[in-house]
Amino acid sequence: MIKLTSPIAVVVLAAMVAMGPLATSMYLPAFPAMAETFGVGADRIQMTLSAYMIGLAIAQLLCGPLADRFGRKPLLLGGMALFCLGSVGCMFADSITVLFGYRFLQAFGAASGMVLAQAMIRDTFSPVDAAKKLAYMGSTTAIAPALAPVAGGALLVAFGWSSIFLALALYAALTLAVVSVGLPESLPRERRQTLHPRTVAGNYLAALGNRAFLAHALAVSLMFAGHYGFMSGAPFVLIELFAVPEAHFGWYFLFVVVAFITGNLLGARLTARVGGHRLILAGGSLLVLAGILVVSLVASGTDTVAAVIGPQVIYAIGSGMMMPQLIAGALAPFHHMAGTAASLLGFIQMGSAAATSALVGRLYDGTALPMVLVIAMAGAGALVAYLTLAQRPVMVPEPD
Repeated sequence: MIKLTSPIAVVVLAAMVAMGPLATSMYLPAFPAMAETFGVGADRIQMTLSAYMIGLAIAQLLCGPLADRFGRKPLLLGGMALFCLGSVGCMFADSITVLFGYRFLQAFGAASGMVLAQAMIRDTFSPVDAAKKLAYMGSTTAIAPALAPVAGGALLVAFGWSSIFLALALYAALTLAVVSVGLPESLPRERRQTLHPRTVAGNYLAALGNRAFLAHALAVSLMFAGHYGFMSGAPFVLIELFAVPEAHFGWYFLFVVVAFITGNLLGARLTARVGGHRLILAGGSLLVLAGILVVSLVASGTDTVAAVIGPQVIYAIGSGMMMPQLIAGALAPFHHMAGTAASLLGFIQMGSAAATSALVGRLYDGTALPMVLVIAMAGAGALVAYLTLAQRPVMVPEPD
């Protein structure tokens, strides 16, 4: 068994988390081709991303309490099996409606890894150390979606869009095998929670009533919404508007993800020196700067790839700096119910991402302006939410 405090464990946890982002980014280059296959418009194809986000949001509300009751590992194994099944279903979908259904199922599986990896970090480390581990895990996790659109574009050109979902199914099967054999349970039996509805509801209400949780959760969710606004709109803006070849789309997306990794690593190195509060403020300022820059460029008629990708790189650096600090800050008060708190955090994140993806699809008018306006408002909202609700820049200490 792998020790949860080892670097290898962080890589395995990152592989579990990566299933969620992989299922969003790997098929992005195929949006126009899938729209043609199913005979639907851009807004309907973008709804497959929204359906996935809605599935993630709902699944995470269920996943946390179940994992706090039965342990992390059983939920992880079941989730990865569901993800594999959903991926195979997407592969053979013969209508957009069927695809919606299997994307929803795929999301239920992905939710387990996204929630429970964070909970296992919180089970194992103090809040400050958890922020560092989450930053390194975020950097490792980001490698997969960084390469996913490149791989997805290559698979699309060589074998068609259904091969992308076959690759996702194989990835899930391999991860399932590794976790089954090598990863230990992180939640001792004496710390497990009851599944009584009153207790579960009470735990969720306790988190929602915690001002520190709300400050961090709303900030990370709005930051996340801006990122998914870009993911939802970029395939049509770059491929249709700017005539970027499908096989090349992933390389532009790679710039953004590398920027996120850079922000993650920078935040991990600076956490102990400058503190999470200052990193959040610095990252939030970059989000606002990126929003002002991209709206100014696009509104002035500078409709180029660089005008969209350049500011998004700045947004991604700020996001990478903020995200681990915000997640750790949201979970810090809840050592006794980290799974439930992580579920609620994930629900808010994915709900905002689903709404943003749908909004960008609905507003798309053949220009980049609706997408960049949504991104700018989300980034500014993240900083405002944190500044409005955060009371003090300290994490809650470990209970004795």
